[in-house]
Amino acid sequence: MNKKKWMEVGLVCLLFLFLAGYVEASEKSLNHQNEIVRGKEGSRDNLVELTVDAGDLLKAYDYELMVPAVKITEKQAKKYFTQAEREIDASFFSQGETGEHVTTAVNMKENYVGGLVKAEWSLDHYDVVDTDGQILSDELTKQGTLVQATADLRCGEEKESYVFSFMVFPRKLSKEEQILVDIQNAVEQEGNQKGKEVFILPDEVNGIQLEWKEKKQHLVLKVFFFELIVVILLRLVILERAKTEQNKRKEQMSLDYSEVVSKLLILLGSGMSLKQSWNRISAQYLDKRQKNECTERYVYEEMVITNYEICDGESERIAYEKFAERTGLGPYQRLVRILIQNLQTGSRGLCELLEQEAADAMEERKAYARKLGEEAGTKMLLPLVLMLGIVIAIIMVPAMLSFKL
Repeated sequence: MNKKKWMEVGLVCLLFLFLAGYVEASEKSLNHQNEIVRGKEGSRDNLVELTVDAGDLLKAYDYELMVPAVKITEKQAKKYFTQAEREIDASFFSQGETGEHVTTAVNMKENYVGGLVKAEWSLDHYDVVDTDGQILSDELTKQGTLVQATADLRCGEEKESYVFSFMVFPRKLSKEEQILVDIQNAVEQEGNQKGKEVFILPDEVNGIQLEWKEKKQHLVLKVFFFELIVVILLRLVILERAKTEQNKRKEQMSLDYSEVVSKLLILLGSGMSLKQSWNRISAQYLDKRQKNECTERYVYEEMVITNYEICDGESERIAYEKFAERTGLGPYQRLVRILIQNLQTGSRGLCELLEQEAADAMEERKAYARKLGEEAGTKMLLPLVLMLGIVIAIIMVPAMLSFKL
């Protein structure tokens, strides 16, 4: 890991330390006068972890103290009750309705005045209005039904009841809603008949002809779209795997380039011809592969193919050109140009060119290795950032929950 990456890791560590120090300082509840600030009215009790010394009897004894919030006085409670009753009057009925004429659901909330006042509701006609405030239209008459609502309000230790009444009327149905009600009644009437083995759907309701059809499931269309999505996902997976394999091949061949040049240089320097050197390298690789002494190396696989082509009668020049085309990498194409040039002009000076190429290849390999290391470090930043977010959440959430409202 280079100096830049060490600095990044150090900054992350310092950030963790800073956050830990900030949270520890912000969570302090006890001041120098042995005072603890209590939570505001209506907030929950605060658990404070302390240590206490009592002469020689106790030393750094862990003591948990539940500090209650500020108690609400009777005068304050009456004020909040008044505000809650105003909120009930403003929010109980739906918009545009009043207590003299109610046709839609009523809103019975559990908290008022920002949560300072709790409410428990009770009705005297649950056959007209249910516990959720929904109107049960089946039990209503055109004259309306008087419903009494009671809200038992509680603010701290103080209690008060708020009682009021409202008239509930059946809602006027639209033509579509009315025909649906009539159809439902006709269907229920048919279902209540005893002894019938078949269920006969009504042909008409109030003079309106009904046409029944079984709803299509469109199973074929759903399966088609599902298969289409699966095929697209499989295609994307295949393309991604092919791209990954191609990148892996390029990386491996780039790293093996200096080794290939060095082997050619050694064998050519020992007096072998280019063809013999190429054949020797290919044979050594195949022998190691058969003995499972090495893994598959893409560049040597291509060299084996080139060696077979030469043995089958292909000219060396064409075989080397095909090798450069299959590899598709600039360094190997440069090597092939050197080899083809010396096939035309002779082997004089070939070793010197390969020595220079080997030195350049080694420098390129070092630079490429550094690049891969930097990319790996960059990829590690995402997990580090995710870990940072998790640590911040672990530290900050309890701190925020313990803040006094």
